[in-house]
Amino acid sequence: MMTLPVRFPFTTLDMSTLLVFIVTFFLAVRFLIKVKRPGNRPPSAPGGWPLLNHAPQLFKQGLHLQLDMWAKELGDVYSFKAMSDEYYAVSGYTAIKELVENDVFSTRTDGSISPAVGGDQDIILAPYGVFKERRRFATSVLRRLGMKMGRGSIQDQIQEEASYICAKISGYSEQAFDISADVTTATGNIICTLVFGKRFDYGDTGFQHLQTTMKGLGAEMVKWHLPFFTFIPIVQDPNAGVLFHAKNLQQFIQEEIDRHRLNLDPEHPRDFIDYCLLQLAQQDGSGIWMNKDNVVYILQDLFIAGTDTTAATLTWALLYMILYPDVQQKVQAELDSVLGATKPSLAHRYQLPFTIATIMEAQRIRHIGPVLFVRRAAKPTRFRGYDIAEGAAMVPNLRSVHMDPAVWPNPDLFDPSRFLDADGKVVNNPPSFLPFSTGRRNCLGEKLAKMELFLLFSTILQHFTLKLPEGAPTPSTEGTFKSLSMGPAPFQVCAVPR
Repeated sequence: MMTLPVRFPFTTLDMSTLLVFIVTFFLAVRFLIKVKRPGNRPPSAPGGWPLLNHAPQLFKQGLHLQLDMWAKELGDVYSFKAMSDEYYAVSGYTAIKELVENDVFSTRTDGSISPAVGGDQDIILAPYGVFKERRRFATSVLRRLGMKMGRGSIQDQIQEEASYICAKISGYSEQAFDISADVTTATGNIICTLVFGKRFDYGDTGFQHLQTTMKGLGAEMVKWHLPFFTFIPIVQDPNAGVLFHAKNLQQFIQEEIDRHRLNLDPEHPRDFIDYCLLQLAQQDGSGIWMNKDNVVYILQDLFIAGTDTTAATLTWALLYMILYPDVQQKVQAELDSVLGATKPSLAHRYQLPFTIATIMEAQRIRHIGPVLFVRRAAKPTRFRGYDIAEGAAMVPNLRSVHMDPAVWPNPDLFDPSRFLDADGKVVNNPPSFLPFSTGRRNCLGEKLAKMELFLLFSTILQHFTLKLPEGAPTPSTEGTFKSLSMGPAPFQVCAVPR
C-alpha cells in the first residue's frame, strides 16, 4: 500500500503571519504591558532595542565605556538589560566600596557558570562561604612559599626571572619585537615556580602552547561572564570554547599533580601542589571546601590569574614608557642615581618613589579589569536607597573609579606625579584607586603582583631604553580583551641597551 507524503499544513503566508504575531507579542510585552514591580528601583538606562534591549549599545561602545556614559547621566546605581537579563551597574569609588565590602554581595556565581572552569569548585567563582576557606588556605600557603616582604620572600626567584627576560630582550639586537609575549612568559614562570616548583625556558614550545591555551580559555570565559553573549547567533556557544581550552590546561595540571604525588615528602613541601596534597591527606579526601577534584580548578585559578593579570599590567606600563619618553627618562635617571649597576631589590622601593608612582599611574589609567566580576545578592536587601531582589546581578564599574575627573584631573593624561606628595614621596592608599579591587574578594595575589611589577619593570628599564620602530604607527591605548584582562592591542618595540 502506497503511503502518501505528509505535507506541512501551513502556507508561506501562514508562516509569515505567525512570525509577525510572535514579534508583535514580544513587542507588546516589552513596551505596552507595564509590570508593576514593588519597591524603589534604580533608574533604567535609556534606549534599548526590541528583544535585544541594551545589548547593541554595549557591543557598539564596549561594556566599560557604555557603563561610564550611563553613569554620568543616571548616577552611581542604575539598571540595564541585555536580552532578558537585567543588571544593576554600580559606579564610583564610594558606591563600589560599599558593594564589595558587603557580605550580601560577596557571591559571584549563580549556578550558570560553566563546569569546565570549575563552576563553584575553584576560588575566583566559588560561593562566598566555601570561598573563605579556600582563600584562607591559599593565602597561608603562598605566604609560606614567599609571597611576603622581608626574609624568605620570593624576591630571589623574581630577580632571577628578571635576568632571564633581559637576556631574551638583548637577543633581539635592537630589532622590533612583541614584548608582551616575553612578559607573559616571565610572569608565567614566576607563578609556575610557586605552584609547580619549576620554570620553563622562553623557547619551550610546550610552555608556549600552554600560554596560548590559557589565553584562549580566558577569552572564552569573557563570553559567558555576561550571559547575553550566548544568545547572539554569530557567537559560538561559549561553553564549547571553554571546554576545548580547559581540557588541555587541566590535563597539564593533573599530570603535574600525579608527578608530585609520586615523590611527595610530607616534611618538606616544595610548592603549592605539595601543600594541596598534604591538605587532602589531612582531610582524608572528605573535605567540604577542598577535594581531589577541585584542586585542579584551584590551581587553574592561580595559574591564569597569576600570569595574565600581572603580564597585562606590566605590558601597559612598558607601552606608556614608549608613548611618554620623558617619563621613561625620569624613571631611568632615578634608577641610575639610586642603583647604579646594582640590581633592583624590594629594599629599594622606598628609594625609588617616581618609579613606584609610574607603575601606579599605569594601573590607574588602564586598569586590566575595568568591569569586575558580576556579584549576586544573597538575599533581598537595600543598597544606596534602592530595593535589590535576591539573586540580582550587580556589575561593579571600576573604570569609573580610576577615570573620575573629580579625583583625577585630565584622567586620560599619563602623569605619575598624581601619586607623589609635596615632598616627592609616594602617596599611600590614595582615594579612588583600587588596582587590586577591595573588600571580601580583593586580589589574592596582590603582594606577589606588586613585587613582580616593581622588580621586572625597574630591571628592564635599568638595562634598556624602549622606543617605537622607525616609521611605526603610534600604538593604540584603547585596550582589548584577549583574555580575562584588558591588555594593549599588539605593538612592536625596539629595546636599546643602556
